[in-house]
Amino acid sequence: MTTNALPAVRPPEDGGSYRMTAPRAATTPKIVRDWLAMLLVAFGHGEIVDQARLCASEAVTNACLHTRVDRITVEVVVGSTSVTVWVDDDRPAWLPPPRPLPSWREDHGRGLTLIRAHTSDLRTVPTDIGKRVQFTLAYGEAA
Repeated sequence: MTTNALPAVRPPEDGGSYRMTAPRAATTPKIVRDWLAMLLVAFGHGEIVDQARLCASEAVTNACLHTRVDRITVEVVVGSTSVTVWVDDDRPAWLPPPRPLPSWREDHGRGLTLIRAHTSDLRTVPTDIGKRVQFTLAYGEAA
């Protein structure tokens, strides 16, 4: 049986919360973006799957490249009008200051700009050991 055979499920009014922990590895961004896409399709929000996959992939890739953690934790809250995603990070520095968009020839430096362009909210939230990158995507009438 595939998820296409299952009816879409309405998220709880207070939001359903899902958490995934994965090793810091080259395969983790793909696994996270596919997992997030599966959640959104299961809840009937396929219209934002592409944006969610892109944003999650960028946030997880940043955590893989720029931190020393062994494991990356991603939490997703599916609400009635939006989905919020948190990616844990052990690096306590805040987001880098705004800078000009890199040259089209550069391979790095566009991740947070891409997330900001596709979400209604991007922020960092301090934790005991570092920060969480948080972004929110609206759907339905809220979009």
